[in-house]
Amino acid sequence: MVPTFGHAPTTSPSAERVRTAHRALLVTFAALGMLLTTFLSRIPTIRDLLGVSSAGLAILLLFGALGALVALMAAGWANARFGSRALLWWASIAHLAALVSLGLATAAGSPVFFATASFFVSLAFALSNVPANAEAAEVERHVGRSIMPQFHAGFSVGMGIGLAPGAAASHWHVAPAWHFAIVALAVTMVRLAVIPLAVLDGTPDPRVASQSLGGPFATAGAEYRNRRVLLIGAIVFAAAMTEMIAAQWLSLAVVDDFSQRESTGDIIYWIFVAAMFTVRMSGAGIIDRLGRVVTLRASAVFAAVGVALFAFTPTFWLVPLAVILWGAGAALNYPIGFSAAADDPRHAAARVAAVSSFSTVAGLMVPQAIGQMGEWIPLRHAMLLVVIGSVASFVLARAVRADRNLFRSRRRQERSVGVGLLGRRASDPAAVIDAAGEAIPMHRGDEGSRLR
Repeated sequence: MVPTFGHAPTTSPSAERVRTAHRALLVTFAALGMLLTTFLSRIPTIRDLLGVSSAGLAILLLFGALGALVALMAAGWANARFGSRALLWWASIAHLAALVSLGLATAAGSPVFFATASFFVSLAFALSNVPANAEAAEVERHVGRSIMPQFHAGFSVGMGIGLAPGAAASHWHVAPAWHFAIVALAVTMVRLAVIPLAVLDGTPDPRVASQSLGGPFATAGAEYRNRRVLLIGAIVFAAAMTEMIAAQWLSLAVVDDFSQRESTGDIIYWIFVAAMFTVRMSGAGIIDRLGRVVTLRASAVFAAVGVALFAFTPTFWLVPLAVILWGAGAALNYPIGFSAAADDPRHAAARVAAVSSFSTVAGLMVPQAIGQMGEWIPLRHAMLLVVIGSVASFVLARAVRADRNLFRSRRRQERSVGVGLLGRRASDPAAVIDAAGEAIPMHRGDEGSRLR
């Protein structure tokens, strides 16, 4: 039985209860971000304690990706079967145990123990992430306006906060076992305390019989045969690559290729996270002003320039500028990709599931590629793989438009089908019509962003 601390499940929350849940969920997302960077902040020390190479570390990180994959396939079913309240509670306990085990594995110098613990850390993280996002969507529905970016910004804040004790522990040579245990215990106590506040209902779904194992791969179904979904999936794959490479390898590259201390690597990654957070906070306004396609292409250019500068800079003092550009370029790719996948309300769930699976596949492939390349060339040169993803995003950017003619410019469409088919501006400015003559419902102010 999960304690409620006086906040019983409700399907008709008051406005004050919704505001409380909003604030508590921000804390929940921040806690998840903090736990993630607690591990990432000690990657160089972990590699040295385990006595493995970059390629060996990549293989160990693969077990973490497998844990996330297993959780992704089961989390939807578990959330419906047991309810988000219970799932968040038990996933928090499991996350604590797994992160403490991860620290003990580094103290023991056992790669096998570390791989096992890494599997369960990622499993527990994903089993927390799914119900947290489900509850965030529920709060957003009650609020009546788009507040989802706030929760993901909260996650970025937590990542930045988590890097601070990581840098301090590294500077004072605190063993990861003690670092992980202390942070995990403190954060878990906060997580357990806010769950009753963060979850409005969170009881099992009586329609659980319709839920099945398989996650996005099962839910996506026929959507993998949709060309636009595949193109958006490729953009999400590139987005995952851009962010994941920085998260897993940036601090290690600073240590190995620039002969800096681990704490300095943590500070550089903190700058990356801060750049992402800053752009995400103003992301809605940027996308509304420039449109999805232009924003995605500008992001690709920023990320490519940033990682190229990081790879080839002759002096360490240009590294902060490089990661600012890289972080700014990585900030909006995910939101744009998932928003585009959900354009059609009739297929939104299946298409979001389909494109999210591309991110999961990236988690299985990208660490391996970087780790193996790092055996032959400097790690910062191996990270130029981001440039390939950025080029792909730039070329495929038109896939995030809502209309069906993916690779025809707006002007060409106007010439071929007429301005009248592209917008019922006089009679219904809140909608556009695609080139096939089908109405696409839109919010006011979105016309440019959907077509550009």
